[in-house]
Amino acid sequence: MIEMIFELLQKPFIQVLVFLLLTIISISIIGPKNTENTWNVAGIIFIGFMLVNAIVICVVPQYWTYFFYSLGCSVLYLISIAVIIPIMTKLLKIEGAGESAMIFIYIIYHPVFLLFMLFLKWVYFKVF
Repeated sequence: MIEMIFELLQKPFIQVLVFLLLTIISISIIGPKNTENTWNVAGIIFIGFMLVNAIVICVVPQYWTYFFYSLGCSVLYLISIAVIIPIMTKLLKIEGAGESAMIFIYIIYHPVFLLFMLFLKWVYFKVF
């Protein structure tokens, strides 16, 4: 059972679903006062997704396939958040301008995290 869960969590699409659910739950629990804070919560959770995704690349056998699949899932995550956050701000009646581009800037760092982890993996296997 644990092996099956671990295997599922190695798939970027499953990671996206888990972090989208975590985003929705977090925003519902925290109840930010304005839309800027709502976007910040979503951005912090996206950073968590990027870190988990970058760590998992160390244990997958086909890391280049995982790399490109992860980048596609990262874009899917951001598109989903762009739809979910406005809906949640309307449902939870959160006030504010409703704009935040900061979360979309974070996507620049995702390939950097993944490549850095691949570099560390390469160094580890060269040294040990």
